[in-house]
Amino acid sequence: MPASPWAATAATDPRQDYQVIATRFVATRIRHIPGVIRSARMLWPQLITADGLIGYSLYADLTGRTLETLTVWRDRASMTAFVRGRQHTALVDRTRHRIRDSGTSSWTVRGTDLPPSWRTARERLDQTTTNNAVRNS
Repeated sequence: MPASPWAATAATDPRQDYQVIATRFVATRIRHIPGVIRSARMLWPQLITADGLIGYSLYADLTGRTLETLTVWRDRASMTAFVRGRQHTALVDRTRHRIRDSGTSSWTVRGTDLPPSWRTARERLDQTTTNNAVRNS
């Protein structure tokens, strides 16, 4: 399944820096994917109207049990406010037992470089996963 098209939710300034966050979740079992997707869809109205969201894209590899998100935020504070918000925290609590592995990577990008590429996001997520494996070994 290809990534969803980039959905811009706000205008950008090519001279401004923006906060990007990529996430990856691997379900414990393929049968858990529908429940994780359902839970994520419940969060969708809050995401697309969140203060500071610039744009987003999603990717699902059902056979690999993997879900990925790529979002851009006005700044770190708006990203953090959403991630620590009540709805997002509830989603994490509802799906935690269905997730085997997860990873996040966040970086800053100039407005001229938006939207970020999935290739860059995956390279950063892979690097984060490698770094976590080394730290945990």
